[in-house]
Amino acid sequence: MERMIKQYKEYLSSQNYSKHTLRAYMGDVEQFYDFIKKYFPEQEIKVDGITKTMFRDFLQHLSEQKDGNRTLARKVISIKGFFSFLIKNNLCSNNPLLTIKIPKYEKNAATFLTEQDMRFVLQIPDKEDALGIRNIAILELLYSTGIRIGELAGLTLQDIDFKQNLIKVMGKRAKMRIVPLGSYAVKALQTYLKIRDTFIKDNAVEEVFVSRNGNPLSSDELRYIVNKYLKVIEKSKNYSPHTLRHTFATHLLNHGADLRSVQELLGHSSLTSTEVYTHTSMQKLKEVYETAHPHGDAK
Repeated sequence: MERMIKQYKEYLSSQNYSKHTLRAYMGDVEQFYDFIKKYFPEQEIKVDGITKTMFRDFLQHLSEQKDGNRTLARKVISIKGFFSFLIKNNLCSNNPLLTIKIPKYEKNAATFLTEQDMRFVLQIPDKEDALGIRNIAILELLYSTGIRIGELAGLTLQDIDFKQNLIKVMGKRAKMRIVPLGSYAVKALQTYLKIRDTFIKDNAVEEVFVSRNGNPLSSDELRYIVNKYLKVIEKSKNYSPHTLRHTFATHLLNHGADLRSVQELLGHSSLTSTEVYTHTSMQKLKEVYETAHPHGDAK
């Protein structure tokens, strides 16, 4: 089974998953494998010997450790994906998770920055410093396009089209989408690209964002940079780079964008994934109602 887990990891790596996502998925699969080794006889570790009952025991074990339904749902999805991979590649003949349902959980409303807070964050980096100029471009691009931190790390010079003000983004499961660049993002990006050569030692580096040593910035390094600025906000609520993605979507909806367009910009395969942002825009809708409706509170 260890060999199959290694093959699955190689497969996921080839699908352009971020290091963070890859680590989470593989951690779930390996945790299940460790559980089987600990609680079941050695001879039952063969992949075709794994049963639905064994997996249910695993979920029960996690529940007893106080893992919530959100965590359980992710683990079910991760391990379902592993067995689907094995079946598809004829590495096993039985999928014990085929009829296992993903636990339901209440999705939290997306955390986002107000427009005032977002403007404040963008003013923090030093505009006279090369690293500050780079970091402004990082923050502006995340906010203006809503791309994921892993997608930003993978962005190359060839992905930018300044003639049409567009970027080509490689998303989850190697799905490509085109995202427009606003004037603020274009300006920040062009300003950074003028000084990018001061970092570069190897002209072969195609990634847009690089370290002071000229190496491509990884997802973890970009995450560290963004978190550094988000922590400055006094009312920070465990903000992360993904908060800027939530902020992008919420501000679009607050200013009249339709849900379907936001879905396409975010690269969501399902409208359900985008609907979480409608909850965060409810206050704006209430304000519109109270101002516009004859029986609204503002009348």
